[in-house]
Amino acid sequence: MTGLLGFISFLSRRVVTACVQLLIVATVVFSVMRVMPGDPVMLLLGTETNPSPETVAAMRHQLNLDRPFLEQYSDWLGRVVHFDFGNSLTNNFPVADYVADALPRTLELALAAIIVGTLIGVPLGIAAALHRGRWLDSALTSLATLGISVPVYILGSLLIVVFSLRLGWLPASGYTDIGRNAVEHFRRLSMPAFTLGFGLAASIARMTRASMLEILGRDFVRALRAKGISERMVIWKHVLRNAAIPVVTIIGLQLGNLMGGTVLVEALFNWPGLATRLVNAVQNRNYPLVQGSILVIAALFIAINMGVELLYGVIDPRIRRRRS
Repeated sequence: MTGLLGFISFLSRRVVTACVQLLIVATVVFSVMRVMPGDPVMLLLGTETNPSPETVAAMRHQLNLDRPFLEQYSDWLGRVVHFDFGNSLTNNFPVADYVADALPRTLELALAAIIVGTLIGVPLGIAAALHRGRWLDSALTSLATLGISVPVYILGSLLIVVFSLRLGWLPASGYTDIGRNAVEHFRRLSMPAFTLGFGLAASIARMTRASMLEILGRDFVRALRAKGISERMVIWKHVLRNAAIPVVTIIGLQLGNLMGGTVLVEALFNWPGLATRLVNAVQNRNYPLVQGSILVIAALFIAINMGVELLYGVIDPRIRRRRS
């Protein structure tokens, strides 16, 4: 019972903290968009048409941009609480519908990159730690350094040249709905997912190696070996479980970072996700779409971090007892 109350208390504190963080993000985004150079009204009307002051004033009133800053902010914040992010300035389409349409594609790309990075990075990190100081360790460490150093747009371009233009195995870009053709959907997802996941795999491999080496040097591991427990049991049951927390941390944080870091990959592979739509909205000074998109991305990032913290207690019961 005490543990349950402790968990509820911890969760309540995290929810309150998350709400404060979202309020700060909303305030900063709303303020920054208002001080950025460029007038959305002039972008909508077009500078070549030389609109009259009366036309500009009427458009500004229609978009509620002629109201005081605090009045605009309080009105927008009140609607956001009810999940109403307003309408796009370009076509009056609800921002919530824009986000609902594009967000699943960005989420899918980010999750696919996480899966690729984890499946590659964790085994490589374990192998490097178990062969510390040998040629395999040096080779894997060099590969991890290469993965971190290569920009995603260079790696993506190389993949397109090799697997699309040279070999013809995969389509260079584009998106196919999974409901229409699942095979083609995953063929088009594979290269952007690997492009994002390769650099992530390098970070995960380095963290896994460092965490494994740190646990392998502890006294309890030497004690387990002294008791005659098999090396396989020591590694897989005791070392890996204790080394998992830093790895889970970096995977969770990278998933949050990928939500906003898919812009280059989405643009390179013509993947119609939220990040690409956000960039276009910033260029067009589409205030509602920018504000709604960033707020959703921030909320997901905060929720992912909360999930990672809760997962700590599952991996290591000592953390759960300290929180309770």
